[in-house]
Amino acid sequence: MNVPGLSPTIAVGCLELLGIIERNSVKRADVSSISKRADVSSISFGAIPSQDVVSTAFNLGWIEVSETGRLLRTPKGERAFSLSDMHAGLRVVLLDHIEAASPPWAQLAPAGRRDVLGMAPPGVRQIIVDAGLAHGDDEETVKFWDMLAARARGLRDSRLSDIGRQGERLTVEHERKRTGIAPKWIALESNSDGYDILSRVIDRASGLLTIEVKTTTVPGLSGYFHVTRKEWEVATLSLNHRFHLWDISSHNPQLAVLDVEAVASHISNDLGDGLWESVKIPFSTFRNSFTNECNFPMPD
Repeated sequence: MNVPGLSPTIAVGCLELLGIIERNSVKRADVSSISKRADVSSISFGAIPSQDVVSTAFNLGWIEVSETGRLLRTPKGERAFSLSDMHAGLRVVLLDHIEAASPPWAQLAPAGRRDVLGMAPPGVRQIIVDAGLAHGDDEETVKFWDMLAARARGLRDSRLSDIGRQGERLTVEHERKRTGIAPKWIALESNSDGYDILSRVIDRASGLLTIEVKTTTVPGLSGYFHVTRKEWEVATLSLNHRFHLWDISSHNPQLAVLDVEAVASHISNDLGDGLWESVKIPFSTFRNSFTNECNFPMPD
């Protein structure tokens, strides 16, 4: 089956097709003239041929043909049809397209939103914009990008990513309260910058503050966090940098705010021809620095 490239018009057409199937007994042979049927005259796929919409819907796994030649919705199609919000529908289109076609651009999802937007075809990029996913850090948007990254990795369990995102979101809210302005959630855009959140030292008029976030759900601070070479290089080169360690093992999150000097004594050195890439540090090392997140230490 020849499947056309994904575009906003085709994506919306696929969602409309699910409704047409609900209201009409559609034969596959009728598809080419589906928009001309008397009782669906208000529906149009615009300049996109109806067959392109149907081919894409088949490829998404949304429709199938019954023994009598009728188009039926599959369980995936039922799920998409149940979404009353167009934003949610477009997001499902993107996820199901990735699962069905494994497009090369989707493999960039683990690197962050910015890389995907830079490499995705124009039609897909516009769907991302129309779905409200190109900007923002609300819970559903973050969940989508994490789910996309998980699918790109071939993973169904993104628990570790979820834990990291919880800590990052806590830092975003923490910094918003502390400075009175919304920080930038850098890790959502790209994980290659070497830090997670870009805030301010005090307020909008003060210097920038880079923050690397580490999070644990292991009780008693008995877990570990890793600092990569890139993260440490960013930390030492930044004029103002902090590490935020979050303990979210209970309903009352605890935060340790560490400066570069506090972490420095636990970082490896290059010896001989060896180059270190990552160090593993116990959260318990900084046990005395943890406090209730409402009583945060203020950066210098």
